[in-house]
Formats: sequence, structure tokens, C-alpha cells
Amino acid sequence: MNKRHLSDRQKRHIQQRRAQEAENLALRPGLVVAHHGKQVLVEDLASGTRHPCVFRQTLGGVVTGDRVRWQMQPDGKGTVEFVEPRRSVLIRPDTLGKPRMMAANIDQVLITLSPVPEPNPSMIDRAIVAALDLPARPILLVNKIDLMDEEGREFIRAFLSEWTNIGITALELSASTGEGLDVLKDLLDGHESLFVGLSGVGKSSIVRALLPEGVQIAVSEISEHSLEGRHTTRTSTLYHLPGGGDVVDAPGVRDFGVWAMSPEAVLRGFAEIQEAAQACRFANCTHRMEPGCAVKQAVVDGRISARRYQSYLELMEQALSKPWEG
Repeated sequence: MNKRHLSDRQKRHIQQRRAQEAENLALRPGLVVAHHGKQVLVEDLASGTRHPCVFRQTLGGVVTGDRVRWQMQPDGKGTVEFVEPRRSVLIRPDTLGKPRMMAANIDQVLITLSPVPEPNPSMIDRAIVAALDLPARPILLVNKIDLMDEEGREFIRAFLSEWTNIGITALELSASTGEGLDVLKDLLDGHESLFVGLSGVGKSSIVRALLPEGVQIAVSEISEHSLEGRHTTRTSTLYHLPGGGDVVDAPGVRDFGVWAMSPEAVLRGFAEIQEAAQACRFANCTHRMEPGCAVKQAVVDGRISARRYQSYLELMEQALSKPWEG
């Protein structure tokens, strides 16, 4: 068998790639801990110091949580030259329907809720789909539990049962009183976790309660008129936890969309439907009009939430039509 000969062009490409890899190894290793417009804040992994940096447009974007290679320029400014391969990156649509990266290299998504603003179940479904698609572990956090009486707590537990019944972890806590924080610290230990949720649920307050005194963090107040938080946290910011692991505090949102959903990703977010579908008469059942659909029967029997079923159909229709429609 004749050996395959490389063309001159291929040889040059290999030489250029090896030279670039060697150059990248000579750069400083860093971690992006915040993103501010066209600048990022990079933590030098050797010294622990933090430096404002710009990044080359050819990189295609840099996001909080990225492992990067960077260098200091003669003018004293830093430049990110290379982004290490990501294990994961969470992307959601912005207000214009364009993709926006929230954080990279995370393995847990903390979907944060509170009595006010009122929890949005559809947003929770979408956030779970996005988390499982990374893949990352979704966890539901109910903050401000101190504002609820026992009846209110029972109500929120019943509300959460749609997800806890399919194995999603839920935790009640209060950033103000400290209730539940020790359990949360155990869940965060050794993980790269991202807090997401509607504006005003207290994500930044939770992060502040997890950190040592003296660490600066923006905390928003609830608007008395809209009952939604002011968007004080305007960029995803990474913090190191004293006991190990990192948390990323993301800006509050009024809703949560999923970018580029696939039908497989939607199905992973609805474990109860995935399980019931095994008994459908047709292997390609869409769970809409087909006879012998075990999923529809489970809804009639009350074994699957009618709301979750409708949410599934809507997300699946979206996944089959286009990645995102704002």
C-alpha cells in the first residue's frame, strides 16, 4: 500500500499549528472571572492577580469561566490570545434573539426562585432543558423562605413536586437568616456552579452569604412597583468559594430562553414523558394525536402533569421549527 504523501500546503499548515501551540504554551494561563463589554477580567492562575484584558475578535467570543492564555502588552494592557477547549458553555438568546454566552465550563445550574417575583414554571422547564443539555446538574433553589409561613412552605413544596418527583433536587434557603446555606455549601463544594433566575430572586444575596466578609458584590433591591429586581448584576461574575469550587452570578432575566434546542435535549428535560413513551404503540409517537399514546394516557391518569405535558409540546415544536423565537 502506498503511503499518503503530504502536500506542501499541508506541511505548512502543520508547522504553523505546531508553532501556534508552542506560542500558546508560552503565554500565561488565566481564568476569565468577569466580562465587561469588549473587556474581560482575567485572573492569572500563577499569581492570583486580576488584570483587565481585551481579546482578539478572531477568538469568536470570550465568556466568564473560560480558561485562557494571555499576555501583558508593552503598554501595560493584557490581551487574551487563546481560549482553551471548553467542557461546556451555556448560551441563551438575548432580547434581540441573538445568541449570548452566559458562562463556560460549568457542571451545575442553580435555578433560583423566591416568593416574589412569582416563580415561572415554564422558565424552570427551559432552564432544566438547558442545564441537562450541557450537560450539567440542575438544582432548584427557593430563596427568601423566611418570608413564608408554614402554609406558604407547603404550597411551594407542592409547586416544586412537578420536578422533585422526577429526581430534580430542590432546596429551601434564606440568604438573610442563613437557613439552608450549609446544605447549599455541600452541594457547591468542588463544582463549577452557575446561578440563574428571574430578576429579584436574590441570587447575588445568596452568593454574598457564601463568601467571606469583605468580598465586593452587587446586590439589587426589589422595585416596589414592578416587584422585579433592578438589574444591578450586569455581567456574569465568578467567585471562588472558601470551601472549594466556584460560583458564577449571572444577570437577572425577565425570562429564560434556550438557544438551539434539539428534540433530544427537550426530551431529556422531561424524564417522566421519556419514561412513559416507552409504552407508546408507535416508536415515533409525537404524543399529540396518535392512538395508543401512553404519554397522553398518563396525563389523563394524573401520572404526568398536564402543565408539564403542554410545556413539553411547546418546547418540542420550537425545537423542530427553529432554535429560538423571541
